[in-house]
Amino acid sequence: MGTVGSSNFHRELELLGELHDKKQQDYGTEADPFANVRASEEFGIPAWLGCCVRMNDKVSRLKTYAKKGSLSNEGVEDTFRDLAVYSIIALCLFKEQEYEQESAQRLEETEEWLEESVT
Repeated sequence: MGTVGSSNFHRELELLGELHDKKQQDYGTEADPFANVRASEEFGIPAWLGCCVRMNDKVSRLKTYAKKGSLSNEGVEDTFRDLAVYSIIALCLFKEQEYEQESAQRLEETEEWLEESVT
């Protein structure tokens, strides 16, 4: 059972990568596969948090399914996959923001050190 579960898990991971690549063609750009999610920044919402809002929409769909037993448009499996992809995108964007903040902090510290060294 464990081997089957593991192989199913890794197959789903492959499918998630394929799904992301396919959807990137419609929603992202060649230069930025997360361009559509970054659009939340235009409203002052960090991209990773904007992605979480989209994840919440997917969770709402799953709640609807849990209550009604059916969905009108996309299926449950597609919703789970979208949620998983959004989760990975949110993680990537969060890590990117953290890296940018750390880089800005290091730059600020370097500039302060240079100012002190010159004076």
